[in-house]
Amino acid sequence: MALNAVMLEVGTRHPVPLPSENFLYHCSGVKFELKSGDGYPGDRISYTSPSGTAFVSNQRIVFLPATTTHETSMDNGDPQTVNSFTIPHGNLQDQKFVQPLFGANRFEALATPVAGGSIAGRATLVLSFKEGGGFDFANIARKMSERIRETGDVPPYEEELPGYDGPPAEPAMQAAGGAPGYPDEAPPGYEHHEPSR
Repeated sequence: MALNAVMLEVGTRHPVPLPSENFLYHCSGVKFELKSGDGYPGDRISYTSPSGTAFVSNQRIVFLPATTTHETSMDNGDPQTVNSFTIPHGNLQDQKFVQPLFGANRFEALATPVAGGSIAGRATLVLSFKEGGGFDFANIARKMSERIRETGDVPPYEEELPGYDGPPAEPAMQAAGGAPGYPDEAPPGYEHHEPSR
């Protein structure tokens, strides 16, 4: 995971894709929280941004605050300011989607450090979806993380399962006087009774 390390495409608020990266989903109106440390005074570090856009790709999760521009996305001037955040799917553990009775839906995960990243130690990542879209975001992020853990390889994109069309149609059994789909003779030992009228 890394703070203030996301490059943006010139003139846009979209992250520059890494090699073989495809962005699958994004949501606006997302609150960002990253808390690290074990709770001892002076040991806890917290990074927050009240609103921004969260992206999920086949390789990582990216968060950009609403105020971030191409020029400021990698600015490390103030170490407490969040201008961008990124974490690979392989460094997310215990992912869950929380739907509280009151408040916004949240995506929560335990974030483990990345070699060369700007945050040392484990941290708790919380993305609160104030404008919706959190369920789809969390599902895609979970699927990508599971696939990377299972195969050890980054999938090129999210593959949709083929649709189910039902069993293949069998040719209808039809005799000269029978109805479609029914045999023209009764099974052995079956007595046919005509209904009385």
